[in-house]
Amino acid sequence: MDEQSLKAALPFVPALQFFESTGSTNDIAMSWAAQGAHDFSLVVANHQSAGRGRLQRRWITTAGSALAFSLVLRPTSIEAEHLSFFTALGALALSDVLKEQYGLVSMIKWPNDVLLNHRKTAGILVEAAWQGDVVQSVILGIGVNVALESVPPEEEVLYPATCVESALGKEVNRMEFLAALLERIKFLRPEMRSPRFLEAWQRHLAFQGEAVQVTESDATILTGILSGLNEDGSLRLQTEAGTIYSIQVGDIRLRPVKTHS
Repeated sequence: MDEQSLKAALPFVPALQFFESTGSTNDIAMSWAAQGAHDFSLVVANHQSAGRGRLQRRWITTAGSALAFSLVLRPTSIEAEHLSFFTALGALALSDVLKEQYGLVSMIKWPNDVLLNHRKTAGILVEAAWQGDVVQSVILGIGVNVALESVPPEEEVLYPATCVESALGKEVNRMEFLAALLERIKFLRPEMRSPRFLEAWQRHLAFQGEAVQVTESDATILTGILSGLNEDGSLRLQTEAGTIYSIQVGDIRLRPVKTHS
């Protein structure tokens, strides 16, 4: 993978930057956006040493084994009213590619992880730049474990991980994967606020109807049945007492509750 081959494979991308090794593609994309990068400009790294997940967790990409990229998006006024849907855009596009191109069924662990066989294979980090109360740009960062070398050791992760090739049982061409994923993001983006988009998100929602535990930023712990999504993309959680909570995207952690028969 190099800049020349990427440009040839991605003619629909207006501009791109490729790095053999870098700290964070999101940081580079954010700086590029501030300098005037066009909508859908792309930053790709073969090796990412200081990538970030949510809650400032690290996402390190071993050279040649994963996808690590960030898109500069210039949201419309309607898109800017629902920034949390950009995370779902990345997750749903990835789920569609995994199914349509590779026959793999994935689920979305709300709000930003994509699971294969109940293990994390991808994470999405959306960051926005504001001028006053107006969103200037949205950075859609996606990291995908493709090859076995991209999967971190169990002791280094908070949630079990896997990769696409392990689930598929054969090698995957990262360039083809990236092209298909970007095309799907471009295709789905106009649908972001449609009922179809929310329905698709809901169909892919992991742990729906199951007991989960949500830890909020203030350390409040809520346990209940994950009953779906609200229209604004927030998570609906019903406690044993029947109380229904709406969980907004933020500094939360969601985990399934293990039950024993």
